[in-house]
Amino acid sequence: MSQTAPATRIDRGAAGRDPARRVRVLHVITHLGPGGATDNTLLSVAGLDRSRYQVDLAAGHGALEGRARDAADRLIVVPGLCRELGRLGDLRAAVTLWRLAGRYDVVHTHTAKAGVLGRLAARCRRVPVVVHTIHAFPVNDRMPTLQRRVLLAVERLAGRLADRIIAVCQANADEAIDLGIARPEQLRVVVSGVPAEAVRRGDRARGRAAVGIPADAPTFGTVTRFMEQKAPLDFVAAARQVLARATDAHALVVGDGALRGQVEAAAAGHPRLHLLGYRGDVPDLFAAMDVVAFSSLWEGLGRALTEAVLAARPVVATAVNGIPDLVVDGVTGHLVPAGRPDLLADKILDVLALPDRGAALGMAGAARVAGRFDVDEMLAGLDGTYREALAAKQVPVP
Repeated sequence: MSQTAPATRIDRGAAGRDPARRVRVLHVITHLGPGGATDNTLLSVAGLDRSRYQVDLAAGHGALEGRARDAADRLIVVPGLCRELGRLGDLRAAVTLWRLAGRYDVVHTHTAKAGVLGRLAARCRRVPVVVHTIHAFPVNDRMPTLQRRVLLAVERLAGRLADRIIAVCQANADEAIDLGIARPEQLRVVVSGVPAEAVRRGDRARGRAAVGIPADAPTFGTVTRFMEQKAPLDFVAAARQVLARATDAHALVVGDGALRGQVEAAAAGHPRLHLLGYRGDVPDLFAAMDVVAFSSLWEGLGRALTEAVLAARPVVATAVNGIPDLVVDGVTGHLVPAGRPDLLADKILDVLALPDRGAALGMAGAARVAGRFDVDEMLAGLDGTYREALAAKQVPVP
């Protein structure tokens, strides 16, 4: 799932026949911690056809290094790469990427810092094709004006260094143009694929038993990271309001992160608010929920959100960035403004009060996105993007 899905790679039996003919691809991501961007990257690295591509991965440290080693032909851990800005490690990471990039036909970057350093290194080494995926925007309206201007200027410069920029939904592509970080001719929309069948196989009874909640208790929850972007404290605030008004309900919070201490403090003393940490049984936990809620302040699209919709769960979410691409207000779920846990709570209660209506919303959402977020479709989109860009540079693809 968004936190635990295995990276099942395509059979590499063809790779040994003529490796010299394969296109050499390097994916670069800031770190290998749990999250949607990491999931997307590892599924991409693992799944690209090894009869055509040699696929390596460069990244900072993280909990998913083992999965990354299984996914890539070669994993290069770059110690200087991490989320924090303005460190000496940034310079070391830039030098490492500069040394690496010249060996490849395609450098494909992900996330903000790796996106800037990787694109710059690739262009300096005259890599034929440079690709960047926008998983989430590095700027938002809530950050200080000066910081936003500086980051936006850097991202606009980095945008000029890419041959292709991939957005995970059309709304993000439109926003990238509006922000000036991509040109229309650069942009391609390749939706972020998720292991849909695994999500759909979730078992409601098993999920509830794993948490220890009654089989008939109204239950809602979220799958998220404890970081500013995801606003987990807003979800906890909404959950406490729901639990105060629905005295038999339970709330599940799946995830972890830098704000864990604050989340624990905000949830303290409430026995029906369950902080579960990272889990390997997310499909079962989705199935256990009568409604899934997301409180993000800004978002690319949201892989956990995608999984919830594919699992036919009614969704209540904030109406930011690409989320309305997945949730149609009143048709497949409900949308509320960001930063309004009171409204989030109201909509969760509305769904819990009408379980049949909630089930209909969930089924409508799953039907609406059926076939759109398949991993094979994502891999085909990446393959097509690479081929098109390589052809423009007259680099042969087997």
